[in-house]
Amino acid sequence: MRTRRIHMRDLVVRLSAVRTQVLVGYARHVVLLVLALVAAGCVGEEQEQQLGDAIARDINTHIPLVADPASVLYINRIGLALGQRSERPEVPYRFSIVNSATVNAFALPGGHIYITRGLIERTENASELAGVLAHEVGHVAARHGAQALERELRTGSVVSELYRLFLLREPAILEQRALRLGERFWFASHSRAAEREADRLAVRYMMRAGMDPKGMITMLTGLIEEEAELPQPVVEWFSTHPATEERVRMLRRRVTRVEAEVTPELKSDLEGYSAFLGRLSSLPPPLDLHLP
Repeated sequence: MRTRRIHMRDLVVRLSAVRTQVLVGYARHVVLLVLALVAAGCVGEEQEQQLGDAIARDINTHIPLVADPASVLYINRIGLALGQRSERPEVPYRFSIVNSATVNAFALPGGHIYITRGLIERTENASELAGVLAHEVGHVAARHGAQALERELRTGSVVSELYRLFLLREPAILEQRALRLGERFWFASHSRAAEREADRLAVRYMMRAGMDPKGMITMLTGLIEEEAELPQPVVEWFSTHPATEERVRMLRRRVTRVEAEVTPELKSDLEGYSAFLGRLSSLPPPLDLHLP
């Protein structure tokens, strides 16, 4: 038994050393990637994908995700139908459900899109759900996050932040700071112009996929009304996606115009939507978790 304990302790030490090496390598990869972006002054599609993957790996270790295969498959079936009809169908779009009661959705560079159970459970039909996903796909397709980072790179503030990163000795802290630097730009509030463009693109993608874009209007209107009636803000989505009556009016005009140009019947509901909501409601209750 004594020999076995020594062997186990030795194994733990070796595993710890391996983990440190991996962590150092990963931290170096993230920091060098951001440094390359600083040197280039722009964010290429390959760098956008790499940074998005790194941020997603970090986020996925800190937030609870719904693991139910059928639910994840359903949300990806709708999301991919929209992503493949965007201007960037080559992006590997991936859709995840956050097990949180808050009302939120966000997109990372490279096609990582997250939506909370709290937001899903407020949808009345598949068209409203698709509207939220299409809006986030619009942000990815228009590269709004990458453009925000490019603007920041031109200001020089990122350079000073990276200099401080290299003064740190701990690889875990180095990795964390580098990732937080990237996350800061993608979780910043979108401008009104970016929101209008994402809405416009979302209508286009829904029409191409044969989904009724009026779900975007009813969803947004319902959330605005809910936010106005409650004493405390509950819709975290609005913190990064400013919702205004102007957006609703613009959407109505856009939907009316494009509907007049098409003849196929658009679907407000999709097969499996009710079963999808039923499966979600049967899972353990969502957490009261606030997202970045």
